[in-house]
Amino acid sequence: MAAALEYFREQGVHVTADRIGEQVTRTRFLNPVLATSRNLDSHNIGNVVWKYGDETQATDLCNAFIHMLEENALCETGVIESLNWCLFEVLDNVFQHSRAEFGYAMMQVHKRNRWCTVAVSDCGIGIHRSFVESNVYAAKNAYEAIMKAVQEKVTSKPKNMGNGLYGLMRVVGLNKGELQIRSGRGWMTYRAGEIKGDHSMSIPLLDLNDHHGTTVDWQLDLSRPVSLVEALRFPEPNLLLERIEDSGGEHRVKVSEFEEGLGTRRSAEQVRIKLVNLLNLGAPRLVLDFSDVNVVSSSFADEVLGKLALEMGIVNFVNRFNLDNMTPTVTAIVNRAISQRIAEGDAASPGYGLS
Repeated sequence: MAAALEYFREQGVHVTADRIGEQVTRTRFLNPVLATSRNLDSHNIGNVVWKYGDETQATDLCNAFIHMLEENALCETGVIESLNWCLFEVLDNVFQHSRAEFGYAMMQVHKRNRWCTVAVSDCGIGIHRSFVESNVYAAKNAYEAIMKAVQEKVTSKPKNMGNGLYGLMRVVGLNKGELQIRSGRGWMTYRAGEIKGDHSMSIPLLDLNDHHGTTVDWQLDLSRPVSLVEALRFPEPNLLLERIEDSGGEHRVKVSEFEEGLGTRRSAEQVRIKLVNLLNLGAPRLVLDFSDVNVVSSSFADEVLGKLALEMGIVNFVNRFNLDNMTPTVTAIVNRAISQRIAEGDAASPGYGLS
């Protein structure tokens, strides 16, 4: 809807909307937010319609979506890595195939249900028209074009690999998620291993020539692991872990970058969730680098390190985390928080005669 309204505005159509509730207003669907670095730093990332106009904005928006997910929901092994890959592929399709000036994207994270949903739209030429103009694959209608687009190594750009929508569909299938693709007068849904779809002349187009539009809408179960390597059937480097790998091959996380999380318990909880997600991505060990951190709050030390030590067990915690470059003050605060949590766990275990 946001993409269509922007298209009509560009055509000189005056758009108004009445009786819109506050919750819908906050999504900014009437006025999407441009994905500049400044806007991404100052706005809520989730539940907002974002607009991106070049590859830099697409990359920054993808990274912002992933950071939001890392900090707000526990994800099973492979989920974040797979979603990161899918986001890059689908966001980039706007520039590779649609000839649209802008793409539009929105992501929601349902913490309680551990469910994530993403929608990416454009007002471009559509999948069917893209195939027709490339003269590479024949498709009789928009539905047939969609079904070709989700096949391996099928693309309207002969020099491209053609794994974007195919890989997305594989990830969704392995995760038991859901996928819907709408383009022009065709649609396809993929749910529980079953594909449904069709084309219909009654489906309206923005215009008959250059603006058929495409929307890719998918949902993933964050509580269900998924393997990107299995989905793509060939090894894919783990870019999310590579970004924190130092010259010695260690996965190093700079605590100073969690500046907001060093004070409040809620933001510290987000830090803990992010660390667990990094381990679930496959990091054998994380180095928590406390360089330039002179002091942390007791709530941070307890919420992050104390709870991790309690949940994982002190032996496993020591094996998976290396606390580096701590000042004597920070060391004392952290040791106290961990000791108190471990003592709490020991006292609550059977054999202590607690009533």
